[in-house]
Amino acid sequence: MSFEISFPDEIILEICRYLHPIDILLSFGGLNYRLNQTISDFIHHVHLSSIISYKNYLYLLRIILPTIWPSIESLKISNCQVSCLTKLFLDNTDKILPPNLKKLSLFHLNINEIYTFINHLMNKSIIEELIIECEDLDFVKQQELYGFKIAQMLFFNHPTLKSIELSGKIIFDLSHLSFLSLSNSNDSDSMSIMNIRHSYMLRRLTIPLQSLNSLHLLLKYQPYLEYLNVHIGDAKSIYDHTIIPFPSLLNLYEFHFRSDDLSIKFENIFEILTYFPNLKSLSLNLTTECGLFFDGNILQTLVYKLDSFQFSIACFLRPTFEKQTLSTFYTPFWLEIKKWYTQCYWHIDEDNIDSDYFHIYSVPFPFSNFDIYKCTNENLLSKDKIKPFTKVKRLDLSETSDINIIPFIKCCPYVHTICLNDIYDDEENYGTDEEEDITDQNNENISMNDIQSTYSFQSTLPILSHVRYLILLSLPEHDLEFFERLVYVTPNLNRLSVFFDDLFEIIHLPQQNLCQILQKNIYQLEINLDYSWSLDDVRRDIPKILRIFSNIKSLTISLHSSQKRSLMIVKEILIHLFKYSTNLIYININGDSLTGFEQILIQGGIDFIKTWLILSDNDRFKCEDYLKNSMFIELNSSLIAIWL
Repeated sequence: MSFEISFPDEIILEICRYLHPIDILLSFGGLNYRLNQTISDFIHHVHLSSIISYKNYLYLLRIILPTIWPSIESLKISNCQVSCLTKLFLDNTDKILPPNLKKLSLFHLNINEIYTFINHLMNKSIIEELIIECEDLDFVKQQELYGFKIAQMLFFNHPTLKSIELSGKIIFDLSHLSFLSLSNSNDSDSMSIMNIRHSYMLRRLTIPLQSLNSLHLLLKYQPYLEYLNVHIGDAKSIYDHTIIPFPSLLNLYEFHFRSDDLSIKFENIFEILTYFPNLKSLSLNLTTECGLFFDGNILQTLVYKLDSFQFSIACFLRPTFEKQTLSTFYTPFWLEIKKWYTQCYWHIDEDNIDSDYFHIYSVPFPFSNFDIYKCTNENLLSKDKIKPFTKVKRLDLSETSDINIIPFIKCCPYVHTICLNDIYDDEENYGTDEEEDITDQNNENISMNDIQSTYSFQSTLPILSHVRYLILLSLPEHDLEFFERLVYVTPNLNRLSVFFDDLFEIIHLPQQNLCQILQKNIYQLEINLDYSWSLDDVRRDIPKILRIFSNIKSLTISLHSSQKRSLMIVKEILIHLFKYSTNLIYININGDSLTGFEQILIQGGIDFIKTWLILSDNDRFKCEDYLKNSMFIELNSSLIAIWL
């Protein structure tokens, strides 16, 4: 009680600002009424995602959460950092949801987990908002098995749902579902569409679909939507884009449409919009072969009644001169009446016509991911008039782009993920007369503070305080300058994905300042192997990694697609990972559907791995209690996750 007497609520809440929500629940949750009231926001809105030990998660799920179960209004579970959190939640909560849960967010699920939540847990819930991101690559194979039941529950049989957001690998091909049979289901817990038509509350929907046909079917049965966000995939076969007439959606005010289907034409979009007479806001994100989208005079006929219009339209064709100048977007309608501004990039390859690329987009860029692959020549707006691209969360930067990257990064203040592909310091591409590249720091005796202040002064890159994740697809050979500069301006960086050869190039740099910063900041390391590992490779390389990155809590190793003797390699990796004293909490070995992982399943799966660990010569595996109390193993066709 001395803690409570000594610290008022304000001090406790100030302490909470520096803690992860899970740490707050583990520290203060369920202790007494006063502390529960002080941290009530963290009790009402539970977020399960942090990398903590398996034992601590069990304590949280079995001891802490039951004491606050009726108070939980929002629940978020993310498998992004720990791939088996959802399974752990289901196994330790009796497969039920909190009775007063209004919002459920599930990220990086596989299809079996999605099916369990939707068709077994949600049928007795009062959830109003559902967010699901599926990362299951095998989902398409299981569409016929699960698609009908999921669509039936989400779109027809859950009367309290007001908002649904589905994203990721999940794709609904509703043209292959029997919509007419939805009202005649034999399931005892299903309701007739006729009985729920007036009570069904769905107002907001985000959904990936296979084709326009699926969209037409969906809109026919969901006439009361107010917000609709649709992603049409790159259809594998030709679909009939002719619209089957359906009632107008009078309540639809906001429509976001993204398509990778090159065959979609301007007239297809024009016809769809005729069914949305009261639409006020539209965004289009298209990759298309239809040239009409690049003519401002024609596009004007589509959007002249709207209050808001944002777009990103790209084609893999050589742009005409009119496209390059964007003359049709200089008209009074665009610049004076609507004040909608447009920019473009283009790339022309005289040697390879298939590499020609053209991209126009509205300013500021409205979408969360932005790839500037093969982009050049900004125009229409001067730099001083460009508004920040506040919605861009991930930037993909490539050396094949001729755009001046530094000013572009400055326009994206809230980006949290940057993906680099062969980026190097080059005055032509990344510098200007006012923005010269910084010189090498050769003095090895300079202090870390001096280095950081020197780079802050010399570098033209802004401080990117929101960036936490760097993905290195490729580093230019013997040129790490740009990457090093980026690391210095990302003070909150904690996650790094890198190919093995590039990692060792960083480790073996004569100048160790970059490596020292990564050692200090990175606690999630993801290594992608460039080649098939041998046992000798494992024995040589794993100790180096653990010695350099001794502070990491999470390690992911993705084996090469040509990897042989996967079982022996996995065993050797585990032996060396547990041989050294480290801070590792979570180990992830990904084989990406390697045949070797399938052999592990045939040989006994999880039990085989557990037995081998217990019988291992390593002292840490001889105690079965250690394994039972401190380790969780999940084995799928392409993944082994060992959680300490």
